[in-house]
Amino acid sequence: MAKRQYRLTLDNLRVLDAIDRHGSFALAAQELCVVTSSVTHAIHNIEENLALTIFDRSGRRARFTRDGRLLLDKGRHLLARAAEFDEEVQVLATGWEPSFVLTLDHVIRLDRLVPLMDAFFKEAPQTSLHLKHEAVNGCWDALLSRRADLIVGAPGEGPQGGGYEAVAMHKFKFVFAAAPGHPLAQIKGMIPDSEIARHRSVIVADTTRDLPMLPRGLLDSRICLSVPTMEAKLLAILQGVGCGFLSTRLAQPHIKAGRLVSLRTEIAPPPNQGHLAWRAGESGRALNWWIKRLTAAGVADGLYY
Repeated sequence: MAKRQYRLTLDNLRVLDAIDRHGSFALAAQELCVVTSSVTHAIHNIEENLALTIFDRSGRRARFTRDGRLLLDKGRHLLARAAEFDEEVQVLATGWEPSFVLTLDHVIRLDRLVPLMDAFFKEAPQTSLHLKHEAVNGCWDALLSRRADLIVGAPGEGPQGGGYEAVAMHKFKFVFAAAPGHPLAQIKGMIPDSEIARHRSVIVADTTRDLPMLPRGLLDSRICLSVPTMEAKLLAILQGVGCGFLSTRLAQPHIKAGRLVSLRTEIAPPPNQGHLAWRAGESGRALNWWIKRLTAAGVADGLYY
């Protein structure tokens, strides 16, 4: 009878993957919760049974050989599929996704979601929740590229081509604001576009990777300061670094206190309709839980800056 051909296991591939990511056998062993000698023994068995040299040990640190690198690269496809299968099995068994990515547009206040997160964990303690921030068209991009399972506050009508379901959330208003000492704040009446174009605008950077950037209501030729969050945008405008659109809710307390001035302009404001959206055809319990809570009466309005 012919000798049974040696077959790599998923555990073998996890060892190789850990060594590559951490750069050493010792650190890989820590991640895998084994002693270093176990990792060394596993590599020795793989090389011996496959008659391959996976690591070049001629230097101070073991490095993957060409064959070893090829083996790992192909093996990572199997590891990714195994992880997907594990998730599919959990969904089949419990209906709860093992991992759920909730992506918020920059106009959503994270602190207002904390009570909902607490309630979610009480019902789904086995599900890992990953909160991420995107801006402008970045939410739609994250959803369609599968970097997000549910997006909250995504502006505009969504990209053409479908593949997702969406419901309208809160509709809010914008004001074009500047600090009292800003040159534009000294102009009475309607401020022409040509004058606005001479000054720096403050914008939150669009985080889209593959979709076109959404129009911001600002002139393309303007000089600008690009910031990562709504809080940073407000701070920059308060400090007189630039001017720009702020939600009325965010700007009004500062306008009332005299720290900001609302300016009259002909520039169209950014999209003011936020959306809750998810990929069509998906219906895990975590997704349904968040859709139900976020579309409950009065919830969406309290999430926005």
